[in-house]
Amino acid sequence: MKKKYRLRKKSDFDEIFEKGKSIKTSNLIFLYIPEKSGNKEKNQNSLRIGVRVPKKKCKRAVDRNYLKRVIWATHSKLNLEELPPNSSIFLYTSFFLSKFSKVKKINFLDLERDVKKIYNTLSKRCS
Repeated sequence: MKKKYRLRKKSDFDEIFEKGKSIKTSNLIFLYIPEKSGNKEKNQNSLRIGVRVPKKKCKRAVDRNYLKRVIWATHSKLNLEELPPNSSIFLYTSFFLSKFSKVKKINFLDLERDVKKIYNTLSKRCS
């Protein structure tokens, strides 16, 4: 994914945590801010995405990087045309893992199912 479509700044993530709405699945929490008229010049009518895996939930960096790679692969595989065309949405992804769950138990298909479910919910809420 190109850099212009990624969330990188701490201020963007802080804004999402403060003002964002959430969608939860068994493995993921998506926080998003729908487009408002004041945000159009900032977002340029595009979907911006950031992926974070909390260190508290997933201790090893190897596991955190694995989960991030799987999420980005899932996102790039999906068709984003399901989302409303001119919507600008900040999206934050974080894993919601119980302390007993293992990273290896979460596979690509489960994540793909969760991301599809969230995108469908997101497209319904934004249209």
